[in-house]
Amino acid sequence: MSRESELQNKLLIEAPKRFPNLRLFRRNVGKARLQGGHVVRFALPGQCDLYGITRNGLHLEAELKGAGEKLKPDQVTWKSWCDEWKVPHIVLTAAKGETDEETVERWCRELESLLTSQR
Repeated sequence: MSRESELQNKLLIEAPKRFPNLRLFRRNVGKARLQGGHVVRFALPGQCDLYGITRNGLHLEAELKGAGEKLKPDQVTWKSWCDEWKVPHIVLTAAKGETDEETVERWCRELESLLTSQR
């Protein structure tokens, strides 16, 4: 399991404790070839790793990145779409030298800041 996956799992465990009015959900993005050659796509290219819904109906998108990673072109396109449609979008990036706990704590503060700005 990659560090990004581990951090995602830890965030998904911590977020409900910190944000009782927010639910985060993991999104699978990709495609698979089935027997017979049929291709099934999961979500749209570039969509975020996580999406969230607040109790009052706010939808948000959260992309998780490892230290030093940047958005891929499809992810930049998705972020632009979110910006155009006024869908809150956040990129949560791990920092070199942080423990997993420090990263998740910082990500929670960043999510809190995003949620506060949407009130």
